[in-house]
Amino acid sequence: MILTEKHKELIERIGVFHEHKGMQPLVGRIIGLLLVHEEGEVSFDEIVENLGVSKSAVSNALTFLQAKGRCVYSTRPGDRKRYFAMKVSDWREDFEKELENIAEIQKFIDEVLEVRTNKNPEFNCRMRDFSDFLGFFKKEIPALFDRFKKQQV
Repeated sequence: MILTEKHKELIERIGVFHEHKGMQPLVGRIIGLLLVHEEGEVSFDEIVENLGVSKSAVSNALTFLQAKGRCVYSTRPGDRKRYFAMKVSDWREDFEKELENIAEIQKFIDEVLEVRTNKNPEFNCRMRDFSDFLGFFKKEIPALFDRFKKQQV
């Protein structure tokens, strides 16, 4: 696939987005390439060529993405190349895992508040407010899922 300027700009924007979320810039750019590529999968060499980066940088980024469960690779009979694609999973399952993380964060915040003194009441108040919001969010999400399902029918 030949990337258009629009493809390239989108790949860069996706890369910058992920970079702002704490990932290495190349990791985000690879995600962008895997998302926009028409074939749905890209060979290692195509990634190197399309993004204009070193093989070792691509190898490190792909290892990271695979370890995080974000991409997978496949091979073809008689072809030694590896073809990489985004791991398309059930977004509901992924979101459920994120909700578990939110519950864990809320638990930590509540434990922190138990051991803090009232020396900084403004900070404590903001933390309590955040914990309360996380609790509210956890309770409201199932109803949001139900409304979404009904809308899909």
